[in-house]
Amino acid sequence: MTATTGAELAHRYLKAFYDILAVGQQLREGAEDKMWIRVIEKLSVALEAEAGTYFVVGVKGRELVPVYALGIPPEQISQVPIPMGKGLCGWVAVHREPLLVVDAYKDSRFMQDVDQATGFKTRSVLCVPLMDRLDLVGVIELLNKRGAPFSEEDQKFVEAVCQAVSANLRLVRLEAMLNKVTAHNASILENLTGGFLALDLRGRVIICNPAAKRILEIQEEVMNVPVEEALRHIPALAEVLAKTLQTKQIAKRQDLRWSYKDQPRLLGYSTLLIQDAQGNFTGCGITFQDLTSIKR
Repeated sequence: MTATTGAELAHRYLKAFYDILAVGQQLREGAEDKMWIRVIEKLSVALEAEAGTYFVVGVKGRELVPVYALGIPPEQISQVPIPMGKGLCGWVAVHREPLLVVDAYKDSRFMQDVDQATGFKTRSVLCVPLMDRLDLVGVIELLNKRGAPFSEEDQKFVEAVCQAVSANLRLVRLEAMLNKVTAHNASILENLTGGFLALDLRGRVIICNPAAKRILEIQEEVMNVPVEEALRHIPALAEVLAKTLQTKQIAKRQDLRWSYKDQPRLLGYSTLLIQDAQGNFTGCGITFQDLTSIKR
């Protein structure tokens, strides 16, 4: 067999990495298994591995459950869950460190009965933990590199790929969570009977719910518009918001008189400060009701 040159190896590494990234760009929430299966397939080709297995942590966290196997019949591998701490994969799961083994049968941690159950003959092993920050979510194992044992360069490459994929999956989950929270909050704002309007630190409108548009007679789009322009027909309210933004002092249960088409109007309002998850000031808002018919 012709030895693989450094340039050829680098080319295979890059091709596998680009292919994996391309799949990652199309990921949706709940597709973690699909992504890791593709990773196993691409890494096996790049590293010329005869077999590979993707394990997930069992429900009770006591064992590794094989989800997908390449090069081993699925009906055989599915019958071989690995207890935490047992075998090479179990060791990796407990210690959360990658493992490179040149000769599996000379390593006391290797579970020979797994080979007996699957009929596969393991020689060299490359095993990497799959982490979501500090949490173990699974293990990837590659077996029997053709022509030679797995190298440290192979290990570094697999680690880099797994770290990149883990980070991408986390972003997908966070984006999905953000979308759900945003949709939930938007639904609440949409159904409020009272008006709600919010500004960012630049004094531009970032939230204006339907009730606010109705009460304030806003006929045009005001998102990302300076509050002075968005509320040019009711400058007193724009001044209230600008003052809140500048002084960071809130007002509670105040009245504001204004007019629209020569008809007197009355608002009851309270202002509030907006903070991010770290407690940093990010803007201000105002809630209000039309009290015109109530206080006539």
